[in-house]
Amino acid sequence: MDSLPSVLLAQLPVPSSPLLNTPLASGYLVAYAQAQGWAERVRFAILPRSLADHAGDADVVAAIVAHAPDLLAFSLYTWNSERSLAIAERVKEHLPHVLVLVGGPEVQRDNPWILHHPAVDLAVVGAGEATFVEILEWWQGPRDPAALLRIPGVVRCCPGGAPRFAPPRSPLPDLMQIPSPYLSGWLDLPLGSLQPIEISRFCPYTCSYCLYGRHSEQTSFSLERVLAEIAWGRERGIERVHLVEANLNLQPIFWPLMHALAELNADRQQTFYAELRAEYVDAASVAALVAANVTVVEVGLQSANPAALRAIRRHTDLERWAAGVERLMAAGIEVLLDVILGLPGDDAAGVALTRAFLHAHGLAHYDTFMLQVLPGTRLRREAAQHGIIFQARPPYAILATPSLSYVELRHLRRELKAEAGYNPDGREGLPPVRATQPAGTFQIVQHHSIEDLDSYTPKLHSLMQANPSSVVDLFLEVRDTLPNVEALHAWRETLPYQPSYLDYVNVYLNNSQVRLRLWLVVPWVVQVEPQHYAGVAEVLWRYVAVAGEVLPLGAWRVAGGAGIALEGADAEQHREALAWAKEYGRVVVKANPPLPQAGEGGRGVRAG
Repeated sequence: MDSLPSVLLAQLPVPSSPLLNTPLASGYLVAYAQAQGWAERVRFAILPRSLADHAGDADVVAAIVAHAPDLLAFSLYTWNSERSLAIAERVKEHLPHVLVLVGGPEVQRDNPWILHHPAVDLAVVGAGEATFVEILEWWQGPRDPAALLRIPGVVRCCPGGAPRFAPPRSPLPDLMQIPSPYLSGWLDLPLGSLQPIEISRFCPYTCSYCLYGRHSEQTSFSLERVLAEIAWGRERGIERVHLVEANLNLQPIFWPLMHALAELNADRQQTFYAELRAEYVDAASVAALVAANVTVVEVGLQSANPAALRAIRRHTDLERWAAGVERLMAAGIEVLLDVILGLPGDDAAGVALTRAFLHAHGLAHYDTFMLQVLPGTRLRREAAQHGIIFQARPPYAILATPSLSYVELRHLRRELKAEAGYNPDGREGLPPVRATQPAGTFQIVQHHSIEDLDSYTPKLHSLMQANPSSVVDLFLEVRDTLPNVEALHAWRETLPYQPSYLDYVNVYLNNSQVRLRLWLVVPWVVQVEPQHYAGVAEVLWRYVAVAGEVLPLGAWRVAGGAGIALEGADAEQHREALAWAKEYGRVVVKANPPLPQAGEGGRGVRAG
């Protein structure tokens, strides 16, 4: 068995939500290949979730090198493509003969930075199952370059040269040709995960900013298959399920699925998340959703400006849409509403029209997103004619349009975020703040006395250089003397830092070095104006709770700062503090005991 060629598949997580990182695409590829007889010819493995979800770059590289695959395949999405390719490049330094294959929505003809990346040997455009199997056949043969380009969907990447494209791949005529990666044993889910279950790969709409269903026929997985996968998760204690379908209530499977879930999930052990077309939500469909325990639905909107909707080819009956949303909300279903800024055809007056529409229907809680000009979309092809300026790297956010400058977009974003109850200055895409080091090194947590920081700096440099994608939470404990803000800024600027996805996500914030979160932990009795450290560090007040006391929540709010490092609190006080933090958009962490002063326990530096 060990003499078989080795294929390793990997999918790296959304930085803020590793529990969402179910490698469904990898599971599909391996399950389909197994059904074609490849399990006897190749040794397949998927990078374990314990590593993929939590390990820093250095540990991921080390694990892949130790596995020593002959073929390494990455699933690329906006949130992981830069990191995945950087890791592939480091792996090739140790395994120069490994063949690197990439696929996923990031791999498109109009996304040259991926196709020209030095780590990439082969790429797959479009649905990958059939292409993957044919690549395996080519790989196990004489590897004739001409034969490779006869495999539909393949891109041969040539370092220093132009990529060469095979003809496009037609979608599979029947999705049931792909065995379930859950039922065939290729995927497992940690407790707390959101289980994605794909319904179909079809969308009848042609919104220009969206890639979903662009190459797919109207085919879906069977009701029996979907229910079996839900039951599989249920048996393993999975409580949250994402029904992956762009317009679930428009699919023929909707009614039989809802009726079946009402019976299967009669104890309401599982909750379901779905995307719906709100114009077609009537009283009967709401009742079916409630009976099935669909608790969260996403219904879009994007804009209520007719000119913008026409420009993106999104056909929305706004009054029917609002009526459907109101029915969902009246039934107690959480409704996620989205507004997109920077759409072609939109301007400040158009955004005002959208806001007025939402308020007229009592829909004040919505989220605001900046337009992403995604590779492979019609919008990407039409960007020049629309005069759109956008980022060349993920997330490909809009930077300016002919009618909205960057400054105007930034101003509108702040207004809409604040109006809907979100912190407009909050950094997006980051994991929650932790005061203790989680497993792995993707989120690095360190606690140090401000007086002894210089002695630790070389170690911090090494850690950040080895893990350039990691989020770093550095808690600097202050005693009596506050650090000089200019000196602290100068020290921070010496740290090795390479801008990447999370920095680009936060392009509309003033913060530099988004992945480095610097926290000044200041005793509650020390006087400081938190705004003095704006752009350099966030102030957390260290508050030592006394058993049974009423926490000074009002004083905490007035004091400003990012939140509280709470020490000595009982369970009720801790719950009260967390509720306060949620209400006011602050942070509460459990404080470590104060660090020893220099001379009271060595150097006074302790890693969290």
